Amino acid sequence: MKISWNNIRFYLGTILYIIGFAQIVPVITSIVLGESLIFILLLVSTMLTTIFIAYIIKRNSRYSEVNILEAFTIMVLAFLIPGFTCAIPILAYNVNFIDALFEGVSAITTTGLSALPPHALTPGVHFLRAYYQWLGGFSIAMLVLLFLATPGSAAYSIYMAHLGRFKVTPLSVSTVKAFLKIYVILTLIFAFIYLASGLSFFDSIINALTTISTGGFSTISTFKQNAMYAGLILMFISAQPLAIYYFLYKGEFKRIVRDPQLLLFTTVLLTTFLISLPTLHTGLIEYLFQLTSALSTTGYSALNNSTLPDSNKYILSILMIIGAGFGSTGGGLKQLRLYIILKSIIHSIQRTTIPSKAVSYIRVGDKTLSESDILWAYTLFSLYIIVLSISVFIFLLHGYSFPDSLFETSSALATTGLSVGLSSHTLQFIPKVVLIIDMFLGRIEIIPLLIVSSHIIKKLFKL
Repeated sequence: MKISWNNIRFYLGTILYIIGFAQIVPVITSIVLGESLIFILLLVSTMLTTIFIAYIIKRNSRYSEVNILEAFTIMVLAFLIPGFTCAIPILAYNVNFIDALFEGVSAITTTGLSALPPHALTPGVHFLRAYYQWLGGFSIAMLVLLFLATPGSAAYSIYMAHLGRFKVTPLSVSTVKAFLKIYVILTLIFAFIYLASGLSFFDSIINALTTISTGGFSTISTFKQNAMYAGLILMFISAQPLAIYYFLYKGEFKRIVRDPQLLLFTTVLLTTFLISLPTLHTGLIEYLFQLTSALSTTGYSALNNSTLPDSNKYILSILMIIGAGFGSTGGGLKQLRLYIILKSIIHSIQRTTIPSKAVSYIRVGDKTLSESDILWAYTLFSLYIIVLSISVFIFLLHGYSFPDSLFETSSALATTGLSVGLSSHTLQFIPKVVLIIDMFLGRIEIIPLLIVSSHIIKKLFKL
């Protein structure tokens, strides 16, 4: 399979146009909030530079169908470039480049881990991070589909590259538009609910943007009282596939009730809550909030994670890796893949009790899974474990405890944002780079980067 750089240029230019013009919103907001002149100028210069580069790249390129390798390349760039465009304005507040890049990657990957010193967390920076998480939640790839892709294999390839091998509805521009409408409407509803819970207008906007995107860059360090109850419910809603709300919009209630991911998410959440009760030394609602935050990969906190017993840290780490529903804005392995793995294990056990010539299938809803579907889930699971193990090992080499290392790296790889306090501007350089890589790998789900990297290496060395 070959890569056509004409196709890459066309879509990369499109992505850069979107990133560039999208920065008009934080520019205007920063002016209203009275941010520093240097911060605003860096925002404007980043915006204009991005648009200019988009013009240069896209000039003389033309629309064409893309294959899956090209789509993977486009998707990797779609999440890499915004990490830098978000980082550059933050440099205005005497933040070193690696910390600013950490913040930019954390924002666009909807993670929520932070390496900024307190003095850099101005209202404008808060909004910039939240806004990038909101964009990252719906994803640059989906925005490309909305604005420039027409129905056909090119749009389908990028959609598949971002959302994976299981699409819940036939792809069309009208479907993507419906998803975006749902995303915007839910954001507005969330903002109203937070406002009704007693938060200020600014805090309500920030938390609405970072809840629907399961991003976690909140202006609140610890959720309490009404805001905690609101956040608990809204995190649960955000962790479910957007398709559920599309079905709700279409009035297809039976599909919602029978959705395996919704049922599995609820089961996993309640089961881990009940298992944790004997060792629990904190409030029940606060801990349920924390479990929901971990499983939804939102990253909000209602308590101090560093004070939790190691057993509770392990549970939260496992939930973060499992992650939210497939087709939601959440990270992790996703509920659908857990469901496939569990069903395949049960199927393998059942096969031992039926005749060898009998035909049996593994089904998810109305879809019969092929061996490649099941292999894909196991492959991604294996890669997650490998990357997680290497990351934990590097943290251990730098003197951090195993429970804290596992927790922090799980949070980064699952793009969650919960922390035991390791992620900060004081974190050592190499562990900080590890978390940046983990956040990026977690958002693009490892395999696309491996495929693109292997292709580039083969071309460079003519293997």
